[in-house]
Amino acid sequence: MRADHSPDEPITSINITPLVDVSLVLVIVFMITMPFLVEKSMKIKPSETKVVQVSPASEPILVEVSGKGVSVEGRSVKLDELAGTLKKIRVERNVSAVSISAGENVLHGEVIKVLDEVMVSGTQEVNLLDPEGKSVSL
Repeated sequence: MRADHSPDEPITSINITPLVDVSLVLVIVFMITMPFLVEKSMKIKPSETKVVQVSPASEPILVEVSGKGVSVEGRSVKLDELAGTLKKIRVERNVSAVSISAGENVLHGEVIKVLDEVMVSGTQEVNLLDPEGKSVSL
């Protein structure tokens, strides 16, 4: 048999058989090790929200969010003044809890802005009221 090329000519074709062999071995190794990696993943159960019954002695400050704006204890308040108003009422009434109630047509973003202002006021306990008036602690 005669070779297709002379010893002086460069080899222009590449033998890809070893490359395919190595690739297949790697695929098999990954297929075997993948189930072990998946089983070691952390499983987290979603936390259950707890319903808090508010006692009459420590009635929280009620912040209502509606399409018309924000009101605290029935008085209309600008969003910029909400944190200051809540601080003042908390000191006067010695209350640490705030409950936020939102109307049906209020955008989530508006409620989040109000929640941010409540947090800025230094409130430690924030509750969201569901449509039935039950308090859900955050």
